[in-house]
Amino acid sequence: MATYKVRGTSHNVIYQYKTSAGKIKQQWESYETELEAIQRKAYIDHLQAHKRTDDIRQAAIDYKRTRAIEKSAQKIAQDSPTQEEATIPESQEDNICRTFKDFMERFLPFHARLKNFSPRTYDSYVQNLNAHIYPYFGDWVMSAITAEAIDAFIDHLRQKPCGGSKSFGKKPNEIPRLSSPTIKKCYNILTVGFPTAKRWGYIKEIPKTSPPSERTKKRKTWTVTQVREALANITDDPILHLAVHIGFVCSLRVGEVVGLDANSIDFQDKSMWITQIVERVTDKALKEVPAEKIVKIFPKQIPKSKSSLILKTPKTEGSFRKQYLTTPLLQEIKMRLEEIEKNKELFGKDYHDYGLLICQPDGRPIDPNHLCKTFKKWQASMKITDQIEFQGLRKAGQMHKVRLTQNNYQLVAESSGQSPSVLMSNYNEALDEEKRGLSQLVESSFYGCDTKIDTPTQGIDANQLLDKVKSDPELSAKILQLVLGDAVKTA
Repeated sequence: MATYKVRGTSHNVIYQYKTSAGKIKQQWESYETELEAIQRKAYIDHLQAHKRTDDIRQAAIDYKRTRAIEKSAQKIAQDSPTQEEATIPESQEDNICRTFKDFMERFLPFHARLKNFSPRTYDSYVQNLNAHIYPYFGDWVMSAITAEAIDAFIDHLRQKPCGGSKSFGKKPNEIPRLSSPTIKKCYNILTVGFPTAKRWGYIKEIPKTSPPSERTKKRKTWTVTQVREALANITDDPILHLAVHIGFVCSLRVGEVVGLDANSIDFQDKSMWITQIVERVTDKALKEVPAEKIVKIFPKQIPKSKSSLILKTPKTEGSFRKQYLTTPLLQEIKMRLEEIEKNKELFGKDYHDYGLLICQPDGRPIDPNHLCKTFKKWQASMKITDQIEFQGLRKAGQMHKVRLTQNNYQLVAESSGQSPSVLMSNYNEALDEEKRGLSQLVESSFYGCDTKIDTPTQGIDANQLLDKVKSDPELSAKILQLVLGDAVKTA
């Protein structure tokens, strides 16, 4: 049974729970009122009476996460200067002569808090402003920006070469131009503040413009065979191997992979919870946007760095999910947890125990950008021509599950924290072998039985065929579909 104690003005509930590793730990929870504490005690007593150990452990984890978010919010509030709520300026006559940059520096923090931006979204706005919009419109008087000027700006972006890694080591004529999604985003950022600018007296009329067209580019992915080969060839980097394995089997984003809570893994249930994400964001973003979803701000490894790694909760409720694991993946995770215990003994008090499954040897978090670069470098070292981003593993896993479930988009979407519409539009592509098979079906049905489809003439070894079926889930699923289909026809 849980215990209720009062210490000063704090009402406490104390109980024990069992970790996923089987260890017994004591949990202290503090509440402001007696009613909250009594209700919590009654809930824990109910779980204990029905021996719901998994729910008790999850209740303890949820409480710790909530408290961590509250402490992070308090810390950010203490570190941030006092900010007055943005209001309409008293003298609108002065604003009519102000520049676009003057307006955006006042408007963006206000808009970010109003729309509850995440730190990463805020950083994305700032990066596009500094890289593309301010160099063109920054010194323009806000009231001088017309529809014609915006159209000229869009045309300028269409001809602008990419910077950074996309241009490194390339001749001017080989550098690609800005993508249409980037141009569309710049347009949205440029025009989002015009209604407020009119209310604040920066402009008299809102320019009437149309957004540029956007051509989305499909993300590259691998087949199941390619993922299997990659796992077989990653032999000298256990962390990368585990990350790739989890990314495909569980269809996780890279931030979710490096943010996995080791304490949420249940070996008996063969499951784990996806409840947090690691991201790198600027210090300015942390000061400007709400901190209600930030669990922890990790200490900086480079003191003068202008950004920090944070642990945050997912953006939507659907992203909080329970993920079931395969037996081989569970075995690899178990080996990883054993390695973490050895590292704790090796580093002693210098080990930073944040409860992360994918972390550095001393327990510190791994930057998701660093994991993506490591995956890219490994592909280059293996001279893989069909290279993909880490997100491509998530897409590969989703496409594989769609086929295994015979297009059950609702099931696959819920298991990965997506909406079925997003899954259908972005993660549903036909493979080349499927297109080839369709062509052969058309040939057979349209031209009749006299037309022969090219097939191997040599004999088929039964043992080789059985091994192929066992090692290829996609082939197993297709054979099962054919068998069931024939059974229905003959019934």
